[in-house]
Amino acid sequence: MCQNLENADAAGKFRRGRPITQTAEARRTEIFAALESIYNDAGLEGATMACLAARAGMSKRTLYSVFASRTALLRAYLHRVGDDFIRPLPAEDRSLPIAARLERLLSQRPRQKGFGLPLEVLRLIIAETPTAPEVGRDLVDRIFAVDHQIIKDELDLGVARDEVKIDDTAQAAALLLDMVRPWPLESLLDPARVPTSAHMAARRTLAIGVFLNGIGKRPETP
Repeated sequence: MCQNLENADAAGKFRRGRPITQTAEARRTEIFAALESIYNDAGLEGATMACLAARAGMSKRTLYSVFASRTALLRAYLHRVGDDFIRPLPAEDRSLPIAARLERLLSQRPRQKGFGLPLEVLRLIIAETPTAPEVGRDLVDRIFAVDHQIIKDELDLGVARDEVKIDDTAQAAALLLDMVRPWPLESLLDPARVPTSAHMAARRTLAIGVFLNGIGKRPETP
């Protein structure tokens, strides 16, 4: 399998001759790009450390200096994807009405190309959780808790501006997060049910509208 992947590289999919000296973050980015590329070609089972090193254009020794194991690499990749789900809005967007702010807040996803690979990685992490509960706990603390806090901060701003009336913004943020995220069980059990980008966009718009109408959105002044 690695030989086939190396032949694909030689055919021009990835160029060699990268700078010898790279930052740790640049190496991580190249490794994640290699992981996504191999997954598209051969599935997650093809993403061995040897194949990842070859596709990323680095030695196995260099790869292991960045990630001590394949499990550590996959966990870091899922963290990267999760970090891109929700990010605080830039200053220029903070003056928008709350509906527009929430739409932008929940639709950034700058790197995400699809849900297939993250779901496959999530399957592996779920399988590890009974024997390594810290793996699942780390995922909750590093991704879900951060997303919840970012949404809560935006709702707190809406309350301060009298755009919404919310007594408990923490619970409201958790509710909105559940409404926006698709229920993962169907996609985990049946890959054919992975939501499309269009489906996610429609769900997001509907969720924000239902949430604001139900939570008590203040009328916008002309």
